[in-house]
Amino acid sequence: MTTARERWYPADPPPSPRRLRKHALADDVRALIADVLMLDVEAASEDELAEVEASLARARKAVAALPDIRHQGLFVGDDSSLFERSPLSGRVNALAAPLSLHFEGELTKGHAVYGEAYEGPPGLVHGGFVISAFDDLLGVAQAASGIAGLTGTLSVRLHSGTPLHQRIDYEAGVLEVQGRKIVAWGKSFFQDTLCAEATGIFIEPRGGHPVHAVMAAGRRDREA
Repeated sequence: MTTARERWYPADPPPSPRRLRKHALADDVRALIADVLMLDVEAASEDELAEVEASLARARKAVAALPDIRHQGLFVGDDSSLFERSPLSGRVNALAAPLSLHFEGELTKGHAVYGEAYEGPPGLVHGGFVISAFDDLLGVAQAASGIAGLTGTLSVRLHSGTPLHQRIDYEAGVLEVQGRKIVAWGKSFFQDTLCAEATGIFIEPRGGHPVHAVMAAGRRDREA
């Protein structure tokens, strides 16, 4: 019998050569975001700007012409994995740093490096991103309870600034389970310094998590 963690976050298999290329594309888009963010547009010439605009338009057109995963359903196959699509930890989501997660026994651990796109105070990660990372982290960690719920409340205490361009380490686990309520905890560190800690309450909806129905419908469509 599979556990809740295995149902929600199955073993992360080695990516295929094709998937590695998609990961590389996402990395290029992340780098492009940083380049545009730091662009000195007033110092660039009209010709340089026009060339860049045309190049980006061609690239967008080329990518848009490729097959789209939505034709097979967003909760089908490897592309449905949290490790791929999450806005916080998705490797192919260029909005994500990404936050890399893995399991060690009952604990969930992870790490991330945040660039200028995530800056709040000078040299530090914006508090909103610090908090959002805990929602993803604890949302994964809660599945060690045997059930999985939706975020009810999330409380985050910021102890010190989270620096940019440095590896930030995370750990999380389950505090207690009360019926459909799971209480999870998490912490983030820069080296030996505690940056922030969080407590989250997750509630399993009556009848189970709604994504179960979506995934089941996808399986039925594939089998039809």
